[in-house]
Amino acid sequence: MNRIVEYFSKRPQVQERLTMQIVQAMQEALGTQDVACVIDAKHLCVNSRGIKDIESSTVTSEFGGKFKEKETKKEFLQYLQMDTLF
Repeated sequence: MNRIVEYFSKRPQVQERLTMQIVQAMQEALGTQDVACVIDAKHLCVNSRGIKDIESSTVTSEFGGKFKEKETKKEFLQYLQMDTLF
């Protein structure tokens, strides 16, 4: 997983696309659609420019296969203690 994340994160891109690319690569590598990815990232542009907010972060998620089902998604997010609807 670390190599997949590193591979896609080296490219200039937005966090939403990175999340989708990680899910797609994991689905291919594992041979299943049942993959979920949640990224919680601090962005240096927010920290160092503009309002200089060092506390905020951006959360993106992508769900495939069974993780798209409401109950499975809810259980997964509870494990992460992020009981929100994406």
